[in-house]
Amino acid sequence: MKFKYLSIRLIGLLCLSTSAAMAQDAPAATPTEVLEPVAVNGLKRDSSMLPYRQMNTVLSGLQRYGQGLFRMDFFIEPKEDKPLAEPPKIAIQTADRYLPIAFKADGSFELPVLPEKEAADADLASNIPKGSAGLRGVLNLTTTPEQLDMATVRKLMSTAHKLRNELLPWYARWLFPQIEGVRVCSSQAAWSLDWPNPAQAGQLLSVPLVADPKDRDPNEFAGKNKAPAGQKPPSKLCTVLSGQEAWPDNARLQAPADTRLSIKLSSARQAS
Repeated sequence: MKFKYLSIRLIGLLCLSTSAAMAQDAPAATPTEVLEPVAVNGLKRDSSMLPYRQMNTVLSGLQRYGQGLFRMDFFIEPKEDKPLAEPPKIAIQTADRYLPIAFKADGSFELPVLPEKEAADADLASNIPKGSAGLRGVLNLTTTPEQLDMATVRKLMSTAHKLRNELLPWYARWLFPQIEGVRVCSSQAAWSLDWPNPAQAGQLLSVPLVADPKDRDPNEFAGKNKAPAGQKPPSKLCTVLSGQEAWPDNARLQAPADTRLSIKLSSARQAS
């Protein structure tokens, strides 16, 4: 089972200094020593997978410094649209604990933040045959479309910038994506920003938002929401708020009921 990130790609992202330090501290293995994967409750622990401490560093940074604005959702995605032989199960195994992970109704799940010492020897375990599926992590917003105003957009952007450039440990900063703005998507381009007219009480000012015909939400069909093989997913229109707009902080989003918010990454990061 290979691990892949759309929002934050973690395949092969290893901190060389951390790995080197661990290698120096670890006792040398004898030529006859063989390390076998451990299986608990039918789930196989594979220490060759991405070390959990890498994900734990980013997740703990979001928890400590993200001001409750972000969350990381994970999905199991079968390769080549081939269904898995049995429902997937995921757990975290440490030296002392076995932590089963619960799936949500949409097929997503969250991974816990572990104490640093416990995360150091933690591994993901699953019942998924190697190479048949991938683990996809998506950075999402906790804000709903009804709650979104320009003040929130600016807070999101400033918090993301500070996380990436100041608060996360230096070796984890490059795992956090460069964010361009908040993407607003729905089946109809019927969005606007409304705010009270300071010159006349009880009157609202409004500005329509324009769709970008080239932009789409790449995570709309993650997990169970992914379009079936051979079927073209329904197209949604999108617009992006960067926080640099001239509209006031109390300008609030007005949008259709099927609107979904997501994070727009920098084009360089999306293409990676």
